[in-house]
Amino acid sequence: MKDWLNKPFPIIETVKQKFLTALLFAMFVYIFLLIFQPFGIAETKTFKPLYISGYFLITFLVMLFNFFFFIFVFKKIFVPDNWLVKKQITFEMWNMLMIAFFNWLYTLITSYDNIVPSLISFLFFTISVGIFPIIFYTMYAEKYLTKKHQLIAENLTDKIKTPFKKDNQQINIVSDNKKDNIVLDLQKFICVRSEGNYANVFYFENDNVKKKLIRSTLLKISEQLIIFDSIKRCHRSYIVNLQNVDKVGGNARNYNFYIEKLDFTIPVSRSFPKSIIKDLK
Repeated sequence: MKDWLNKPFPIIETVKQKFLTALLFAMFVYIFLLIFQPFGIAETKTFKPLYISGYFLITFLVMLFNFFFFIFVFKKIFVPDNWLVKKQITFEMWNMLMIAFFNWLYTLITSYDNIVPSLISFLFFTISVGIFPIIFYTMYAEKYLTKKHQLIAENLTDKIKTPFKKDNQQINIVSDNKKDNIVLDLQKFICVRSEGNYANVFYFENDNVKKKLIRSTLLKISEQLIIFDSIKRCHRSYIVNLQNVDKVGGNARNYNFYIEKLDFTIPVSRSFPKSIIKDLK
C-alpha cells in the first residue's frame, strides 16, 4: 500500500480538464442525491430536482475554486513532476470536505423545520460515502494510465532505435559569458538540464559521465542545437540526445528516458511522444 501511495500520478493542468472534472463530479453528486435523497431531501416540499441543483452548483463552484485559486496559492505543493497518488487522494479528500461543509450550510439555510444533521455527522457521512469511490477511481486511473504509457514507451523505444547519422559531427554550445563554451562530438553528448539561468551539460568522457555547468538558458541552448536531428527538447527542463537513450519507461504521470551510466532518469513531457513518433516515422 505504501509503495502504491508513492507512485507518480498526473495532476489536472489544463482549463478544459478542470472544468470537465468539476462538471462530471457535480453531476455525480446530483444523481446520487436524486436517487438516495439523504439529509432530509426526501421530506422536502420543494421540487426535488430544483432543490438538488443547489448541491450541484455548490460542488461545481467549490471544485473550480480549488482547481484554480487553491492550487495557485499553494503552487509550491502542486508541482506536476512531483505529484503522487497520496497527494491526489489528499486533494480529493479536501475537495470532498469543502463540498460537504457548504452543502451542510445550504441544507441548514433551506431547511423548513431546521432539523438538520450536525456538521460532524454531515462530514462523517460524506467521508463514509466518498472515500471508497475516491480510492477506487485513483487505483483504476493509476493502473490504466501506467499500462497505457508503458505501451507507448515501448513503441517509442523501438522508434528511437532507428539509426541516426553517426558521422563525425560536432556540437558547439556557447555560454552567455563566451568563456565556458563546450565543443564535443555529437555521439558523446548526453543531455542538458536547466538550472534556472544556468544549465548542466552532461556528456561522455573516457566512457564516464561528466557534467559542466554553464551560464545559459535551456531555450538558448535548444536554439543552438536545433540543427541536429537526434537532439530534442523532451521536457521543459531537459534537452536529450536520442542517440544515447537506451530505453523509454512509462508510468501514470509521464515517461522517462533511461541512459546507461547516468545516475538519474530524464523526464519526458506527455506531449513529447506524439511529436517524436511522428518525426521518426
